[in-house]
Amino acid sequence: MNDYLVSFLFYLVPANVLAITIILLGRRKDVYFSFIEYLLIYLPWAGFIALTLVIFGGLDKVPSLPVIKVFLIVLQSIGAGVMGGAILMPRLVMRDSKMRPLGITAISATLITVLYVKFRMMLFIMVEGLSAAIT
Repeated sequence: MNDYLVSFLFYLVPANVLAITIILLGRRKDVYFSFIEYLLIYLPWAGFIALTLVIFGGLDKVPSLPVIKVFLIVLQSIGAGVMGGAILMPRLVMRDSKMRPLGITAISATLITVLYVKFRMMLFIMVEGLSAAIT
């Protein structure tokens, strides 16, 4: 199976579980989410893929050591999914805000994606150095 598809499937599960939980909790508190806000939860996965393209040249070119492949494709996709699902959380906290709901979610999505990519970049650079030292 393609590494991108595996990564996306491992992203979908935690992102959607967390996002649907937040959406259902929001409905109890009269906070309703638009479809565009829901689509913003996929921004960290796009950042994850962009980062692997920049550092490794693509998910298919990740060092072929099984531990590194599983770590990058599975664990980092799940981590990105948790971050992606949490993008909707500020809407619950700021439900009485005068800001537009889409603005709150867009700012949250941008900040979470930038933070996720920043910290993963440091980690991926260490993995690239590790794989170069082993081979």
